[in-house]
Amino acid sequence: MAQRMTRRGPLTRTEIVRQALVVAETEGMEKLSLHKIAAAVGVRTMSLYNHVDDKTDVLDAMADVILGGIRIPEVDEMPWEDGLRALARSFRLAALEYPRSASLVLTRRLNAPAAMPVVEAALRVLNRAGLEGAAAVHVLRAFIAFLIGTLSREVGFAPTYAGAIPGVTAMRERELVDSGLPAVAAAASELSVCDHEAEMEFGLEMLLDAIRRRVETHS
Repeated sequence: MAQRMTRRGPLTRTEIVRQALVVAETEGMEKLSLHKIAAAVGVRTMSLYNHVDDKTDVLDAMADVILGGIRIPEVDEMPWEDGLRALARSFRLAALEYPRSASLVLTRRLNAPAAMPVVEAALRVLNRAGLEGAAAVHVLRAFIAFLIGTLSREVGFAPTYAGAIPGVTAMRERELVDSGLPAVAAAASELSVCDHEAEMEFGLEMLLDAIRRRVETHS
């Protein structure tokens, strides 16, 4: 059977996945389809099936590309707190390379083989801190949950409240108070904006404080 050709050369699984990411980042995940991927590659849709099983297979492969972009820091050379900080920041940078596709990693693919090097590095850090077995796994899951929540907010899959609380005026603040939301009124100026990197760093330090106390109880 003749090799299918694309605008960039022979059709490959790698090219299909690469173009799927381009389509998702350009048009959004909700617009992604095998038909659009095939058009972007320059072949008929049926030609894709020689390299991918179905759309789910493509989505999983896209997630693996994002996960594969995580640069694992040299955590064994760092204090454990710095190791977790470095892993969190590397995870964030990899997700933000593909912000419109990041939901694939955050919601469906963190148990993929491509994610295991990150899990390995995090567990080694926690083991050096003095947490092993179930204790390390519990902390790892809390760490992952924090990252998923923070990044979901940053890429637009979770609320920031910034849009729900527009610019604060005396009239708007009075309306909030009259609606029985005095605490929201008092914090409205802060709620109306969101510095995602600063929020992640703040939450990360809170989590590290909690892990530090857990380490102390196990020492």
